Amino acid sequence: MLPPFNGPTHFMSDRRLKVFHTVARLLSFTKAAEALHMTQPAVTFQVRQLEEYFNTRLFDRTHNKVNLTPAGERVSEFAERIFDLYSEMENSVRDLTGEISGALTIGASTTIAEYMLPALLGEFKNRYPDINLRLKVSNSEGIVSMVEHNVIDLGVVESPVSNKNLIVEVCHDDQLVVIAAPEHELVKRGGKVKATDIARYPFVSREEGSGTRDVITQYLIDENVNPNEMNFCLELGSPEAIKGAVEAGMGITIISRSIINKELKLNTLCELQLDPPLSRPFSFVRQRQKFRVTVMEELLEFAQSYFKKYA
Repeated sequence: MLPPFNGPTHFMSDRRLKVFHTVARLLSFTKAAEALHMTQPAVTFQVRQLEEYFNTRLFDRTHNKVNLTPAGERVSEFAERIFDLYSEMENSVRDLTGEISGALTIGASTTIAEYMLPALLGEFKNRYPDINLRLKVSNSEGIVSMVEHNVIDLGVVESPVSNKNLIVEVCHDDQLVVIAAPEHELVKRGGKVKATDIARYPFVSREEGSGTRDVITQYLIDENVNPNEMNFCLELGSPEAIKGAVEAGMGITIISRSIINKELKLNTLCELQLDPPLSRPFSFVRQRQKFRVTVMEELLEFAQSYFKKYA
């Protein structure tokens, strides 16, 4: 028999309740294990201990699906309130004492994570050494999903976000350009490039769910070019792979100007301006909190200043 829970303090710090709460949010033992950096058997064990304490099932597990039982729904509601109050108390005390510490899990789409966040987070960590930062990388669609399911505290994405339940704050305006190998016909012709010009040549594209791909698709539509009539010769999952394919002469692409400085200096790629020009916002995405989280506010303020400085 498990020892009884000794009031709210024990509940707030109890590992079993945190594990249960994560499974309840994600409705997946596998995803909860990943989010908590635990093995799946360990997650299952913690949940079973809590079920033994309450002497009832908290989850129904049928046909590879996980759903909360009525008892599980009730525990989940109280767990949400307990953890909200715990975080509110913690942040309230930190506000009072002026301490800037804690932990944040940040998620970023590939372009931002590889080319923009390392320097920003490095400077932020130097200023606030007591803040622990973790970074998860996915495409924009994956990052928004992680924010929606509370897997990460803050997402940074490169495409519009349609979920009105999330707070979206633009932090940077990113210019996109056409790139091609130096010997490409478009480079020899010179001048600006229209969407109809792009449609004439093999095009190297990002994968489905990529923010860059979504922005390019919408640009083509706005310029009366049917994306289905594009000559997509390759679909690749990272900017580095795409740049390599374009350098090899396999096609052209549209990409962020901020990530091709090295190739332009080495003359392995050439940049061509779009007509009309194309830009996209990089945005912070987060849940609507019931209380102000000091460490989050500090990071947001720091990042806004950083992007203005280096824009």
